[in-house]
Amino acid sequence: MADFRLTAQQLALRERVREFVRQEISPRLQEVDADYREGRIAHEIIRAAAGAGILALPVPEAYGGAGGNNLDCAVVLEELAAGDGGIATAIGASWFGQTPILMAARRERREEWLRRCAEPEPYLVCMAMTEPAGGGAIEDPKQAMRTVQTRVRADGDELVITGTKLWPSNFDVASLYTVVATTDAQAGAKGSCLVVVERESLGLSVGPAVHKMGMNADRNGEIIFDMVRVPRDHLLGEVGDGLRLLQRTLAYNRVGAAAISIGMARGALERAVAWLRERSVGTEVLSDHPVVRYLLGDAAVKLDAARLLAWRAAWHNSQPGQHSLYWASMAKVYASDVAMEVTTRAVQLMGSLGYSREVGVEKHMRDAKIVQIYIGPNELVQQEVGEQFVADGGSMFY
Repeated sequence: MADFRLTAQQLALRERVREFVRQEISPRLQEVDADYREGRIAHEIIRAAAGAGILALPVPEAYGGAGGNNLDCAVVLEELAAGDGGIATAIGASWFGQTPILMAARRERREEWLRRCAEPEPYLVCMAMTEPAGGGAIEDPKQAMRTVQTRVRADGDELVITGTKLWPSNFDVASLYTVVATTDAQAGAKGSCLVVVERESLGLSVGPAVHKMGMNADRNGEIIFDMVRVPRDHLLGEVGDGLRLLQRTLAYNRVGAAAISIGMARGALERAVAWLRERSVGTEVLSDHPVVRYLLGDAAVKLDAARLLAWRAAWHNSQPGQHSLYWASMAKVYASDVAMEVTTRAVQLMGSLGYSREVGVEKHMRDAKIVQIYIGPNELVQQEVGEQFVADGGSMFY
């Protein structure tokens, strides 16, 4: 049976990241939100995270990183998101793009790219996946990547990439792009592939940052690959491996989405509780009111359930040969739904002050919404969970 208690090392890591949030993120929340066009403040925070060794966490020790596992990453992302969900998403998205590199890059390329990811200067990765016409279909295993429009063709010792990606995190600040593509969309999985493109490659260009309702520290926009040429050894695995690599990557990174959701919900709830303890109506402190305590207790139960789902999936992913997209998908759906509910409740409990930008609770609510959409919209992911549940004969245990 899995033991979900954190180790001494994980507890120390959590406290170190909490202190980072207190020092580097919390004092600059309003600045980050206002600086969505340039992203200068967010990049300064991410640079500090690189200097603190946070970006290097999942990079193996052999390449200069900390060798953190999926549970380590989940713990860190929750803490970062309690400060700012956008910062957590930008860092988690870079780890998303690194995952298939770690799994399938040629030895020399893995050495080169992952060592850079472990450096104390930001070397971010962009998982260039979603396309203007495809949406979440690119993550649907039943589609088998037949909706992918980004094409790869061989030309001598090079691969030529043509296509457009929309919405990827780190779209204009990444140093590497892990591109989901195909040699022939009609071939489905047999034509699927993942290719790594370096930022300075000729033919790669980006559009302006999208102005969103939240997650302003996480930069999203359009990436254009106009006959971009890369060496053949930038292909991860072989042609035909793309679907398998993407699905395995999602098993790790949907846990990250769950952890970010939990962090944002926790951050909103902590701010609300601090205010409720100080706020009185007549002679009664609001935190002592039975209805308020019921609402807080309900939120606490749901948050803890979401965390346990995420930690179960992360624990499985950290065991050799036991990674589970099923558990990760459960965690992502439940945690992101809970985050939307709990952050909304925190705003409601604080009334007009919660709706204002003064204390940051409404920011958590705005930030939380996108996690129900990214790395697989919840409606699609829930269908995948149901299909696996039926395939397993309706078994509720493991």
